[in-house]
Amino acid sequence: MSALKRYLTTSVASVLGGVLAATAAAPAASAADPTIGVPLALTVYLPIKNLAGAEAAARAMQTPGSATYHKFLSVKQFVAAYADSDAEIAKVEATLQNLGFTIQYVYANHLAIEVGSSVNNVAATFGVTLKQFTVDGRTGTASTTAQKIPQALSGMISGIGGLNTIAHPKARHVAAPVLAAAQPSAAAAASAAAGATLTGGTPGNYLPADFEKFYDVTPISQRGINGRGTTIGIVTLNDFNTADAYSFWKQIGLNVSQSRITKVSVDGGETASTNNADGEGETDLDVEQSGGIAPGASERVYVSPNISNANFIDGFEAAASENIADTVSSSWGQPELDFFYDAATNTPGETYQLEVFHEAFLEMALQGQSVFIAAGDSGSFDTVRGCPAYGTPTAAAPTCNAPYAVDHPSSDPLVTAAGGTTLPFSLTTSAGVKLSVAVEQAWGWDYITNEAAAQGKGSVYPVSEFFSTGGGGGVSSFWGLPWYQTTTKGITRTVPNQTYTENSGSGSVLQVTLPSNFAGRNMPDISTNADPESGYQLIEEGAVQNFYGGTSFVAPQLNGVNALFVQALGGRTGQLSPAIYQLSNLTSNEVNAGDNWGYKAANGFDNASGIGKLDATKLLLGLEALKYY
Repeated sequence: MSALKRYLTTSVASVLGGVLAATAAAPAASAADPTIGVPLALTVYLPIKNLAGAEAAARAMQTPGSATYHKFLSVKQFVAAYADSDAEIAKVEATLQNLGFTIQYVYANHLAIEVGSSVNNVAATFGVTLKQFTVDGRTGTASTTAQKIPQALSGMISGIGGLNTIAHPKARHVAAPVLAAAQPSAAAAASAAAGATLTGGTPGNYLPADFEKFYDVTPISQRGINGRGTTIGIVTLNDFNTADAYSFWKQIGLNVSQSRITKVSVDGGETASTNNADGEGETDLDVEQSGGIAPGASERVYVSPNISNANFIDGFEAAASENIADTVSSSWGQPELDFFYDAATNTPGETYQLEVFHEAFLEMALQGQSVFIAAGDSGSFDTVRGCPAYGTPTAAAPTCNAPYAVDHPSSDPLVTAAGGTTLPFSLTTSAGVKLSVAVEQAWGWDYITNEAAAQGKGSVYPVSEFFSTGGGGGVSSFWGLPWYQTTTKGITRTVPNQTYTENSGSGSVLQVTLPSNFAGRNMPDISTNADPESGYQLIEEGAVQNFYGGTSFVAPQLNGVNALFVQALGGRTGQLSPAIYQLSNLTSNEVNAGDNWGYKAANGFDNASGIGKLDATKLLLGLEALKYY
């Protein structure tokens, strides 16, 4: 699939002009051939037909006054207009079988087919050289050569996913550092075990009801709107115990249906080998927060294993193919740069996967399914959490520089990127540093390091331990400026003269030169509280955790708010970002203090907070007005 016949106003191919180049020495980690006969679980992706027409149709659906404004498609209509027919799918299946692949599952949207095969057959068919790597304690496979679509499948498929099991998404939530009060409360944990009512109202202990007050959701709830009749979707890469969510809702005083949650297994669902406690907490908070704001909504949780990016893509393919969820969120992601070149293994990148994600989001836009994605918690330097910028590099833990970079999939122009702020609070840390945030500001933990330094205690809270934690934001190096941002004041371009460098510590240095002054998709779109210091409570594994935050909270909270909108409007809102920008002068509150390490908040749009903070009631009034445009 050609790199950038996309949502771009400028072709990335022409902008890069060969500039986005990677140079490296020997592999960053020792590589060995995986067992040749080992079966692989893979997904073959098929392209959308008439991509330009599909993009134009999605835009028209969000253009007030258009004949197709909010006239969304069913899955059947989408397939008829933009995907392979049954006969064409049968031909793809037969060709794959002739090439030695087993057909395991065909998605209803005709954009993805799960297949099985052995290592040697995949290598022979797609011209890849699969090697085994161990990076950061994770052992998996990656190809040291770029895949080539076989002649028999030329023009029929976009590529095959699941070859790289090293690079994978990560959860986007953060716990507060141990400063003073910013640590889990023993009393709160005890109350959880006893099933006592949870009390919010203070920084670090906020609940959905507090969110509703801060962001003007309460007037909507007072109209009797609670999400009834709507379905919230959560795309996640870790299973969870539904009892945690039901307990959370009960303990905050919500009376919800005890059958409101449905788990949907994707790619076989999570297995013991892919489970991690951090990921379980992620899914807990996604379900608890979205469902806490829209207690009348049903929830469908699409659970994939976290083996490769294909599993993440397939979660969205499943949500799109079902078309049951009216509004969807996910709080997982990874640096957009990961798709350009796999720094961990010095193997070719898979930018076509960015396009495959995009086509799933495009189908969802055409079907009226809104998508909200966490913008990341590494401020304007998104590679930092995945690769520490400090310390002595080793093969197991390489070190990197920190270019301005954004998170994916929030960088995709078809989703709403959820940014982060810090709510007002004050405390004196155990080291005697006085912290005070007077107004809601863009989230970046440099306010901690700056205050510590100003008070002569910079060594206690060094930049190296806090950089670059904050709300994700910046400019995509892949996706061009979308139509709904072209008239927005405050839009920026990629920072010039940047090179991403990774030193493996074993004689390998990777360098990726990034595009300069590229007119890319700007993010985030809109923000709410994400700083753990002014954060939230959740229940995980039966116990209350407090002082948690991250844009992982913002995405599901916006998801829940949108479920209220769907009920109030009597129909789906679809891709919400265009309306957010169209109505920004009327429906948002400025955030003009703070920064996310690289970008300062300012009046209008900025790359630290987007258009500002949510005002749900004003946004709903604006959406109601657009309905009758």
